[in-house]
Amino acid sequence: MTEPLHLRPATAEDGQSLFEWRNHPHVRQHSHHPEPIAWADHCLWFEKVLTDPNRALLIGESSDQPVGVLRYDMQDSEALVSVYLDPSRLGQGYGTALLRSGVAWLSAHSPQIRTALAEIHTDNPASVRAFEKAGYRKKTVKQDVLLYEYRF
Repeated sequence: MTEPLHLRPATAEDGQSLFEWRNHPHVRQHSHHPEPIAWADHCLWFEKVLTDPNRALLIGESSDQPVGVLRYDMQDSEALVSVYLDPSRLGQGYGTALLRSGVAWLSAHSPQIRTALAEIHTDNPASVRAFEKAGYRKKTVKQDVLLYEYRF
């Protein structure tokens, strides 16, 4: 992956793609709640996220094609990051590019954020590598979850 990513806010038109990506077995496997998501539940969640001023739901695009999603849940000076890719883009470097673009986006759009945090399952080495390459550092380990942080 050599092209820079463009981030844009998610819109209602992204709902179906995000539903499919969120329900992909790879994404579910590494989620805090691995059960498949029902369409009705996804729709409720998606509507809430789009209207919540303390959340940012961003679509990463390369050559005007979506490659993945970043979500920031912001509180005071911290943002909890969630990331997942279009399953057809796995293993192509988009995770790291998306996270790096997200750091730049946070700096420009939410300068009050001083720390970005990520919770990564210990059995997800691809995510660990992506976060480390994007400048996140391991902070703690709790049971089967690693806490990574990026300080601005």
